[in-house]
Amino acid sequence: MNVEKESEFEKLTFKDYLPSSTIVGVIFGLVTSVVGLFFMYQQINSEPSTSMTGMFMGSISMLAVCLIAACAGLVAVWHFTKEVTSTLKLGQGAVIGFLTGAVIAIVSVLLSEAWATFIDPEMMRNYADSMIANFEAMDMPQSTLDDIAESFDEGDSMFRQLFINIPLYGVLNLITALIGVKIFADKPEETF
Repeated sequence: MNVEKESEFEKLTFKDYLPSSTIVGVIFGLVTSVVGLFFMYQQINSEPSTSMTGMFMGSISMLAVCLIAACAGLVAVWHFTKEVTSTLKLGQGAVIGFLTGAVIAIVSVLLSEAWATFIDPEMMRNYADSMIANFEAMDMPQSTLDDIAESFDEGDSMFRQLFINIPLYGVLNLITALIGVKIFADKPEETF
């Protein structure tokens, strides 16, 4: 390894990771928000069903959103290796991945809050009614339906969503960023 590449490699700071993490995080935050809204409106507009698909539409949509968001760590490392330096350690890739996941969480929560506040304030109520209608179609006891309705009434605050989503998306993207380092980055030569 030449001295110039070694000094470039050692001089990387936190600020060097932010552009790739922010660009990719904002893009994937927008995509996950749109996909999440798509699945939510699918559930709202569906007829009550006793099928497993109708009952688990919320879980299926969350899984789809997580799978899409998880790809961001890989893309952020690719972007970083093209724009900053092609030599990257696993730990540096992990930082890029976690930061990307945090940006995704912040963007998606802010967009969801803005949508639910300004564009469609009745969305969550309609979603809750649709889910309760699915459970009613399955002939669940009234006490269970009341518990489900109560959980929807409590709702999630923006800070609670961030508290859950930042670690979730951060760890998912940390893992995919490590894979991205193995695929896209040149490995630093070890000197003894």
